[in-house]
Amino acid sequence: MGKIALLPCDSHSRARYLDNRELPYNYMADFTLMGFVVGQYQLAVSLLISAGYRLDAQDGGTEIYIDTPGNLREIKALLTANNISCDISDIADTLYQA
Repeated sequence: MGKIALLPCDSHSRARYLDNRELPYNYMADFTLMGFVVGQYQLAVSLLISAGYRLDAQDGGTEIYIDTPGNLREIKALLTANNISCDISDIADTLYQA
């Protein structure tokens, strides 16, 4: 079982979420942390809980437990079908990687 982040689309929440993540020792190389960035965060959380997804609240966001890679498509489709703007993107893109 894996996890993927669910974050509001503001930089303050993303920074709070990333503050609690542990970076790999060689993060100066290629480092990506994927997540869902949504426009209506609270609605997205409620919708995912109603759909039976297991969530873990974090400072600045939430982690969604996933069983298979197909869950990513299902989550994106569920959010989009309910008019919640949603992008799957690198949420660590603000970290300095020289």
